[in-house]
Amino acid sequence: MSRCRKLLYSLALVAPIAQAESVAATSETSDKAWWLSTHESMSHTVGEWSNGLDEFFSGQRHDSVSDSVVSMRFGSIIEGNDGVSGFFNLDARLHLPNTENRLDLIIESDADELTQDNRLYDNAPGQTILQSAQNTRFATMLRYFKEEWNANIDMGLLVEMPVDPFVRITFNQDMALGKWGIRQEESLFSYYTLGYGARYGVKALRQLSPDYQFGADFGVTYLEVEAETFWRENIFLNQRVSDKSKLRYQFSYLQEGGVPHAESFLYFVEYQRLLYDNWLIGQLKPQMTYERENEYKSEFSLTASLEVLLGPNFL
Repeated sequence: MSRCRKLLYSLALVAPIAQAESVAATSETSDKAWWLSTHESMSHTVGEWSNGLDEFFSGQRHDSVSDSVVSMRFGSIIEGNDGVSGFFNLDARLHLPNTENRLDLIIESDADELTQDNRLYDNAPGQTILQSAQNTRFATMLRYFKEEWNANIDMGLLVEMPVDPFVRITFNQDMALGKWGIRQEESLFSYYTLGYGARYGVKALRQLSPDYQFGADFGVTYLEVEAETFWRENIFLNQRVSDKSKLRYQFSYLQEGGVPHAESFLYFVEYQRLLYDNWLIGQLKPQMTYERENEYKSEFSLTASLEVLLGPNFL
């Protein structure tokens, strides 16, 4: 019976993506006209907001096509303990070119999650899409690019009462080592109520062929409030299946402590496909997770989601 229930849940998750692709392939229907016109209107609005903010901060009118983008991602998660739950994410980058390409307005979801190095899932299970939208703590910030330092400086607020001001500075260094591309990243951040911390990360990528890319990354984060250090290693392979679809295979190993000890590990396969033009994306992600607190017993989860990209470049 439980197997039948899981099968029905899986079909329920896959159905929206299959239906979206079917709708995208059908021409000239009233439903298609409705969602296309809605996307067009919202994308124009993103461009107008971006140009208006650019004029406000620079004092100059910017009438060329903006490369600002807003991402809305929502979907469902099947997880052994919580059954079927939902999630909603909203992220944005409004580019302000008349500020000499030094300022962007950024909106981030789950901004009170200070690091990704201790996260097992992209989104927390156990709530509906509406609850996720209501409970998500957004950050609104201005990002200043300091070219001489190759650094981004973020200053903003966690938007929830009481608001929580923060500052974050990130340095990047890119280099080549034979056929490998290497990027180092160092971050320092301080929040009024969540405390301060620091992170170091390094990522290595190698193009094996036109369709395959191998990579590995390492990250370590220290959080002052929790007085804890989190370590994470990822190994992954990206595969280009076609012009519209791609796969990612990843293994992750998570540790904690000043002297790191094993906390959990996981692996997943992530499938992404463009369902319509360049702005409607479907995703399926089956994952196996093994946690120390659960005696490393296997836990299966399946995430199905749709992502909508808004902005002048998606018209």
